[in-house]
Amino acid sequence: MRSIMTTFLLMTLCMLPLAADIHAAEQGPVADGPALRTASLFCDNMVFQQNTSAAIWGWGEPGDTVSVTTSWDGRRYTAGIPTGGGCDKWLVEVDTPDAGGPYRVDITSGKDTVTLKNVLVGEVWICSGQSNMAMPVRGYTGQPVAGAMQTVLEAPVYEDRIRIFNVAKDSSSVIREDCSGKWYKSSSSVVAKTSAVAYGFAVRLTEALGVPVGIVVSAYGGTKIEAWTPADALEASLEGVLSEREIEKKLAVRNTGRKKPDQASTLYNAMISPLAPFAAKGFLWYQGCSNRRDYTHYDKMQTAMVSEWRKAWHDGDDDMLFAFVTIAPYSYGDSSDDTRAYFVENQLKSLETIPNSLAVVSEDSGEEFCIHPRHKDRVADRLAWNILVADYGFSGIPAGWPEAVRSEVHDGVVTIWFDNVKFGLCPTYGEPVKGFELAGRDRVFHEAEAVVKRDPFRVEVSSDMVKAPVAARYSFRNFIESNLTDLTGAPVPPFRTDDWSRE
Repeated sequence: MRSIMTTFLLMTLCMLPLAADIHAAEQGPVADGPALRTASLFCDNMVFQQNTSAAIWGWGEPGDTVSVTTSWDGRRYTAGIPTGGGCDKWLVEVDTPDAGGPYRVDITSGKDTVTLKNVLVGEVWICSGQSNMAMPVRGYTGQPVAGAMQTVLEAPVYEDRIRIFNVAKDSSSVIREDCSGKWYKSSSSVVAKTSAVAYGFAVRLTEALGVPVGIVVSAYGGTKIEAWTPADALEASLEGVLSEREIEKKLAVRNTGRKKPDQASTLYNAMISPLAPFAAKGFLWYQGCSNRRDYTHYDKMQTAMVSEWRKAWHDGDDDMLFAFVTIAPYSYGDSSDDTRAYFVENQLKSLETIPNSLAVVSEDSGEEFCIHPRHKDRVADRLAWNILVADYGFSGIPAGWPEAVRSEVHDGVVTIWFDNVKFGLCPTYGEPVKGFELAGRDRVFHEAEAVVKRDPFRVEVSSDMVKAPVAARYSFRNFIESNLTDLTGAPVPPFRTDDWSRE
């Protein structure tokens, strides 16, 4: 079975087209230099996924034999480099042990040797998205990250437990064979410029599991999901959903000048495909602000993207968990508009079509006039806890969020019942709940009063402006003050009791 899979992976690598616009040093052996080279992901300080069959690949002299020796078990693995056909790529699969290290990996071919030093084995996660995933611990100009100083101060504590690979921003019209980047140990200087969400997640994970954690951060601010998805899959996902003209318009977008790369496939080609099939536990995804007007079909595109990523990793059983973050409240030029709420509603709908997926809600993290919320710690906490429950068997408090499941109107009061509220809703003790609105048959929504009730846990909503309510909505604006959570602080996402179409 191993030989069949190895052959298939090698054939896949050999079939990738060579990009004309990438430096030779990123693609294969450099003229007059060593013939043997590994992909950028395989270098000192790297992390292998534990307890799996992990691929290692690179380039060498056609006809040579590549030997890989792993210090954790002393085993020697070999693979031949094909002759003819213009393919100089090799791929070897190695069995990884339980988490630990440091180890070394020796790779030899002909007269050349590549040695990977200070290698760890643990949990690896691919972290991708746009600017809220890319936002570094040090923040953006005028946009701070909460707890940045403490995070940077404590970074050296994790140098033997957390390793970081930041993929350089790039785009390409053809699939790239390699990307630019290298593994770094956790240090103050490295962490300051690393994704706050991804690094915060890594800290929580290593603390909870007691094992090394590697994060591969491949994010690009201001970009759309189309660029992270192969064009043919994107087109197929929208057939019957959008008109042919609308689909053609999406596929006709081209990367030009200094504009963010939104052309279909181009970020997938340059920043995702080169990472596959690097062994990892799963994917973290934080993107959507640039696609908020696609609130009727974003779920279709996200489903297609995940399917293509898993294909690239040869994950036919959907074993790699896909965890995503809903976009946070923000004015988007008009706080009272409801586009964002419809978009979040559609984001969550993708849970029905993406196997082995979960979402975390960021409704309590938004800032009306800053699209990059400072509380990345809340997002990291929720990603870590939900994944620990889903993939690592943790328990103790609920994962997910309180979900509105039923409503009833009686004497001008709308009562809403929730699932997943074993320990109750907050705010408690009669404090007002912010973020609810009611509408009558005129479909005009007005601010409403709401309080949490118990036995069973529910919320009762009323408004002097709406004597005969027929619909309730919660946090259903681009930005509106809202504070409904479970006892642990997991926020309730935007929801509505109506099914009215958006004008």
